[in-house]
Order: sequence, then C-alpha cells, then structure tokens
Amino acid sequence: MSIETVGLLASFFALVMFISPIAQIRSIRKIGKSDEVSPMMYMAMVVNCSLWTIYGLGISNWYILTPNAIGIVLGILTLTVIYRYR
Repeated sequence: MSIETVGLLASFFALVMFISPIAQIRSIRKIGKSDEVSPMMYMAMVVNCSLWTIYGLGISNWYILTPNAIGIVLGILTLTVIYRYR
C-alpha cells in the first residue's frame, strides 16, 4: 500500500469522524435542548483541527489540511447548536 493511499484513507476516516456530530445536532434540534451534551469535546475538536490545519498549510499537505478544515467548520456548527439550545 502506497503512502498516498494511506493519506487518502486517513483523510476519509477523519472526515467520517468529523461528520459524526451531525447526528448529535439532529438530536439536539429534535429534543429542543442540549443540557446533556458537553461542549468540551467539540471545543477540543475545533482546537485540534485548527492546529492540524495550520500544520497542513505549513507543510502544504492536503491530506492533513482538507479534513481538518472541514472539522473546524463542523465543530463550530455543533458548538453553535449546543449553545443555541442551552
């Protein structure tokens, strides 16, 4: 397996991981409250993805940059929904 294939697989599974909060967003919107959801995990996700995005930019690596940039957006979206339904 080539290193490019490993990069593509890692990027794909990172995207799957970052898209998973969409189910949490749907649940919060359906129930109408987010009291039982801790925002700390999503804050950590945004910080982590931000650092990886900066690193990916610094080394011009799209396998790192792309999924983490998407992770930032989805993390911020999730945090927005959590705080909106508090």
